[in-house]
Amino acid sequence: MKSEYFLKFTTSKSSILLLSFLLAISGSAIAAKYSGEAFSLGVGGRGLALGGAIVAGPFDGTAAYWNPAGMNRLQGRYVTAMHAETFGSLLNHDFVAYTDANRSLPESSRVNAFGFYIYYLGGGGIKITQLNEFERPFVVREESHGDWLFTAAVSGKIISKIDFGLAAKIIYRDIGTESGIGLTVDAGAMYQIHEYVNLGLMVTDITTGFIRYSGNTELLDTAGNAVERGSNTESIYPTVKPGLKLEYTYADFTGRALASADIRFEGLKTAAQFWSGEISLDSHWGWELGYKEAVFGRAGFDIGRFTAGGGVDIRKITIDFAYLHHDELDETFRVSAGYRF
Repeated sequence: MKSEYFLKFTTSKSSILLLSFLLAISGSAIAAKYSGEAFSLGVGGRGLALGGAIVAGPFDGTAAYWNPAGMNRLQGRYVTAMHAETFGSLLNHDFVAYTDANRSLPESSRVNAFGFYIYYLGGGGIKITQLNEFERPFVVREESHGDWLFTAAVSGKIISKIDFGLAAKIIYRDIGTESGIGLTVDAGAMYQIHEYVNLGLMVTDITTGFIRYSGNTELLDTAGNAVERGSNTESIYPTVKPGLKLEYTYADFTGRALASADIRFEGLKTAAQFWSGEISLDSHWGWELGYKEAVFGRAGFDIGRFTAGGGVDIRKITIDFAYLHHDELDETFRVSAGYRF
């Protein structure tokens, strides 16, 4: 008779029955399909106000996140910081970056710019439970959770109109009773096909990233005996992000129309805007109007959710703010600031 097997995930000596981890990005979370979602909320007030549609630009000190090839379109050095309370006070969302596009590297080098950033998303609300003498769960304590991303990126030119970029990322995840460490790589490219038209392409987790947790998995037979042990690992699947930027300047005004998409191959189905079989697509749209490249108004749609915001760029200091509307959760407000030197 063929044996049946069950998978058990062990995390500590205590009997843990409930791990309530609400990340609230999509309606549900299933295994590895959503293991990389913590890093998909975007960074910077400009990026959010434009609906996350900046794979092809316009770029600022957050370029290493959106498309590392975009660092090659910058001039100077940038320090950027951001804080947001995402979906009300549910999640704290922080970002700090340094980008050097000062062309200080040797002329023989294919790398023209480089940058580093740290990304954090975290909060509380993980309830750890045990069974009492009546076999009913009760809350023992409440833990916080957090995701950290430590990234180094480079960019350069392939030919005169094509830029490339690579970003290597180290992931640290703390979910209260478990912690995990992972590695992954992003790759991006930019192609200027016309004075007013730029194309961008970003592939996140192009190597199929992973997060390996401190707990172990045990494969049990029907008698409850362990037949196999091993570490618990989640995969982060690649996401393909094509982007388009249309830009036109008249007198002191510059208008930009932006579009990008997140194309996944994970069978997300109804968790995405559009899907067919294993392929899904989420859309991003943005519009920006700038006056003398100093004062900006912005609007967009981030996966169908309305976004808006503005910003100023005066004496090498930039301040951007953004708003995201959400039907089921509280609104998101985001502020970021940068200094160019």
